[in-house]
Amino acid sequence: MGKNEPSGGWPDPVAKVLRLPFAARDFAEKVVTGSINEAGRRTLYLLIATWDLAEGGPFAASAIGSAGLAKTVDIVETTLSGPLLNPVLKRLGADDVKLRAALCASQLVGLGIMRYAVRTEPLHSMDIDELVDAAAPTIQRYLTGGLS
Repeated sequence: MGKNEPSGGWPDPVAKVLRLPFAARDFAEKVVTGSINEAGRRTLYLLIATWDLAEGGPFAASAIGSAGLAKTVDIVETTLSGPLLNPVLKRLGADDVKLRAALCASQLVGLGIMRYAVRTEPLHSMDIDELVDAAAPTIQRYLTGGLS
């Protein structure tokens, strides 16, 4: 365990909930490093690769019940939008950060539920690169494109 990790092995509480192997504060740096036109792809790849290793992480099958829905809402509001997406959008110089974060989160949560909780085919069994290729343009538009 590194000196910055809590006793549970996670770098911070957001990382623990989302099963990230790095601190939430490092997420924006990982996404914005490189071409701005690839930020959507990097966002998806980081999250999907991490969640695949955690067998669905916050979207595991147990999260589909009514209590799970409340937990998913909590995950979006306290971990995904605020600590992860807002800093990314600010670093990208985006306008209307709150709306863009909500749109991105809607796609990420929907994809997570379909892939990990409902296990809808072909999303559940798709190769990560194929899935990221299919979904990244939407995330990219929400991060940097026009919203009208």
